[in-house]
Amino acid sequence: MDWSKIDSNVLSLTNIHNRVNADALFVSLVMEMEKRGMDIRGKFRISQIPQIIPRGTAGVTNYAVYGFSVLSMLSGQKQRDYFIFDNSNLKDEFTTMANNNRNRDNYFWLKNYPDEWIQINPKHLKA
Repeated sequence: MDWSKIDSNVLSLTNIHNRVNADALFVSLVMEMEKRGMDIRGKFRISQIPQIIPRGTAGVTNYAVYGFSVLSMLSGQKQRDYFIFDNSNLKDEFTTMANNNRNRDNYFWLKNYPDEWIQINPKHLKA
């Protein structure tokens, strides 16, 4: 992803400090939602993420890497705060799983919480 060429009417890059796969997928998610005319400020289910940004988005083609990148995107790992969760415990659960290098389940988010509601943190959106 060429960060210098990101053009969005809704996405603010000001508070995105990392530039790895998880962050590229978040940017891709917001931009794809914008492109599809989806409600950027509305809630959506975690299970919709792979429908909006399937594996291969932002060059993330490896199955395990994609799963981990979405997990990391949903987590608080590396000070990420891309989402607001209806279930406030989820961010901590995702962060714990993302930081677990021994027996991490990269698809923990989809296997265990597909129907949970999230929304994009407004701090990452233009006013």
